[in-house]
Amino acid sequence: MKLVPKIVLSGLFGLFLLGASAPAQAQINININTPSWGPPVTSSNVQYYYIPEVEGYYDLRAQNYVYQRDGRWMRVASLNGYNPNTFHPVIIDYVGAQPWVRINEYKVKYPKGGHPHGMPPGQAKKLRSGAVYAVPVYQEQHGGKGHGNGNGNGKGHGKH
Repeated sequence: MKLVPKIVLSGLFGLFLLGASAPAQAQINININTPSWGPPVTSSNVQYYYIPEVEGYYDLRAQNYVYQRDGRWMRVASLNGYNPNTFHPVIIDYVGAQPWVRINEYKVKYPKGGHPHGMPPGQAKKLRSGAVYAVPVYQEQHGGKGHGNGNGNGKGHGKH
């Protein structure tokens, strides 16, 4: 009778060793559905659009708007009185729960009604040359250097 418990015990011990040697694997996929009125998102690190028309945000993960009313930031499913198809959303580089921490920067960088000349910088010059371009959607630049001659000031070396 002492042989049976030893066999059972060694079998359980063997199963434990087999289970402990197999690596545990876990995978999490976050599926972000972009709204039809927004620019396509090319990175899984994107969480918000800044929307100049409402001086607020759209949270892609929670699929709700974040805007200020009566001095308080609120999250709502829809914005009454606005047509999202008229928005000019900007992909911003912020992940977290309080996108409004950089609101003053975004208000200056992306004013209501679009760029003061009606289009992003550089597009007016292209139109004067006779080329016809669609007005692109703003997208925040990452990395701090921007475009240009490599010194970070964004100025090129062409004829003016």
